[in-house]
Amino acid sequence: MNEEQIRDEMKKIKRNPIPKRTEEEINLFVKDLMSKMTLKEKIGQLYQTTHDGAAITGPSYDASQNKRLINEGMIGSFLGLYDNMDIYRLQKEAVEHTRLGIPLFFANDIIHGCRTSFPHNLAMACSWDPQLIQQASEVVAYESSHSGINMTFSPMLDIVRDPRWGRVMESYGEDPYIGQLYARAYVNGYQQGDLTSYDSVSACAKHFIGYGQVEGGREYNTVDMSERVLRQFYLPPFEAAVEAGCEAVMTSFNVYDSVPSTANKFLLRTILKDGMNFSGFIISDYTSSSEIIAHKVAKDMKEVAKKCMEAGLDHEMVSNAYIKHLETLVNEGQVSEHLIDDSCGRILKFKYKIGLFDNPYKNVYLNFEDYWLTDDNRRLAKEVALNSVVLLKNDDVLPLKSKKIALIGPLAKSIQVIGPWGGKARDEDCISLYDGLKNKFKDGIEINYSLGVDYHEMDEAIYQEAIDSAKQSDVVVLAMGEQQWMSGEAQSRANIDVPPVQLKLLKDLRKLGKKIVFVLFTGRPLDLRVVEENSDAIINAWFLGNESGNALADILYGDFNPSGRLTMSFPYIVGQIPVYYNHLNTGRPYDPNDYYRSKYNDIPNDPLYSFGYGLSYTKFSYNSIQFSQDEEGVTVQFTITNEGEYDGADVPQVYIEAKSFSVSRPVNELKGYKKVFLKAGESKNISIKVKKKDFAYYNIEMKKEVENGEYLVKLARNSQDIILSTTIFFER
Repeated sequence: MNEEQIRDEMKKIKRNPIPKRTEEEINLFVKDLMSKMTLKEKIGQLYQTTHDGAAITGPSYDASQNKRLINEGMIGSFLGLYDNMDIYRLQKEAVEHTRLGIPLFFANDIIHGCRTSFPHNLAMACSWDPQLIQQASEVVAYESSHSGINMTFSPMLDIVRDPRWGRVMESYGEDPYIGQLYARAYVNGYQQGDLTSYDSVSACAKHFIGYGQVEGGREYNTVDMSERVLRQFYLPPFEAAVEAGCEAVMTSFNVYDSVPSTANKFLLRTILKDGMNFSGFIISDYTSSSEIIAHKVAKDMKEVAKKCMEAGLDHEMVSNAYIKHLETLVNEGQVSEHLIDDSCGRILKFKYKIGLFDNPYKNVYLNFEDYWLTDDNRRLAKEVALNSVVLLKNDDVLPLKSKKIALIGPLAKSIQVIGPWGGKARDEDCISLYDGLKNKFKDGIEINYSLGVDYHEMDEAIYQEAIDSAKQSDVVVLAMGEQQWMSGEAQSRANIDVPPVQLKLLKDLRKLGKKIVFVLFTGRPLDLRVVEENSDAIINAWFLGNESGNALADILYGDFNPSGRLTMSFPYIVGQIPVYYNHLNTGRPYDPNDYYRSKYNDIPNDPLYSFGYGLSYTKFSYNSIQFSQDEEGVTVQFTITNEGEYDGADVPQVYIEAKSFSVSRPVNELKGYKKVFLKAGESKNISIKVKKKDFAYYNIEMKKEVENGEYLVKLARNSQDIILSTTIFFER
């Protein structure tokens, strides 16, 4: 068929309501369908591949055989397609030119926005606002579903403690409690409790599991952790996602207990399918199944198929071990057909649940761009951007009063502010900082702009131009940091400094005696010692997406009071890494009066900026603090007052610490918080409840329990700034 004929057919696609089926109906349908399927066709449902023009993040693939494989019923799904006409062609081939007409499903990596770009995930996490993240996820689902996508490979639920790893930008940070809240927010936002809806997409939680602890922060590297660390820190976000009903879980590239995740029976069957009663399907990451050969646990692709199937992997992404070898393995008696039936059943149930058997062309139509980047979506993108910004330093220079500024740096006029994994977003739809300031003041602002330096190079004439621009201005605003592709997948960095040429310009500008506001663009925590020493204010702008410039202009001039709080610690220096707030104590904790203690001789133990940290343009006080205990847990009550001149939001946080336990526990564990907005001069009475079950920990017998003993409960501004604490006692 030519393109015109396809367009004519696509115009006729209907959007009739898809009936909601009971679980019994779905099971009966799948059982009947599978009774008609050959072993080969069942195996075909377990294969996901990609197609010409798709985005890939690994070894190349051969798309030339896709039509033949579809005709033979040997493809279950596709990933990475960006064109609805391609989706239509492939789906038409599956439902009209195969023996049983089983539809394909289509998945994509839509991580922090489809066409409307929200801030990257680590930035959004700093909003400490799960409801806002759920709203953003609903927009992502709306735009993605209307471009033919049935599943997004999101949320990423990896705990991250090493900013050298580029993929920290996809995560929510270092804390499992925050991770659980955000896991539910993402899944609920994507799936909306109705998988048959034309406005929802299915969630796939990733990466299962431990990927965020890769050694040395090096991409795709090995991981080594205890079962207790796995269960206490890394599993809770996935448990929350499964409880929220996520339809799929993706395996990680790393090993756990020396066995690759994708072939790890303990992880996939014992923990996920049996322990969590996970009824969805497990999919490999891109070629992670065949990569177990490089891990040296399989000698060839036939053994890959055997080990991954026995471990519990249902859907193989791009690697083709299943479709090439499973049939032979069953016929040889090496693999039970019951395992294949279980995996095939999970895939078919998913397709039926989302309505593909009722409407295989669900959301596949020509005018999908009409659903993208609406005014409402942009407004929400700006709201999320505003709430994601973290004020790291402010020596009485912000908000700005003068409108005669020097705006200097490679990110001052840049529209490359989406960040990695930007979905279908476009740079040309983004607002630069320069344009954001112009939009705000029209002709009422004097901006002496200069590039100054690039990310890695400098031109003497342009460098001097920046110096001259600063001399002519009241205040210097530097827009510097990482280029957007310096973080993300495969972007590990051994040195996480701000680029040296930028620091040189910063130090030379400092000599002029002008006030300097450093606006940091980054996908990860960086080493900011030089920036801290040579700036009067630091705004952590991350990569904020479409509305970046408009949001930053509002923050610079006080129309929005920054309220972001870090969810990942900023190291004092790279040599500290990993540095995170919920670490274990040592037998010789730091004491400045004792030489033989756990410390560095040349730097502090603490990070430069800790978990939970963030400043405001106003001051908040805490009074009338009370701790009360009952059978259900502990309640912290207090009055918070905005004592400053600006309206704003604060984030009081509650941490606990076990004074003794059968195993060593962290010095701090976040267990509750509230984001509170107060007008200038306003007071509010706040109550934060920590349930008794939240004091539980995996004990010496690997059981999650609240042991008898004393616990500290702490009201804090952040993980290092404790306002008041009290001791409580629990009995089982």
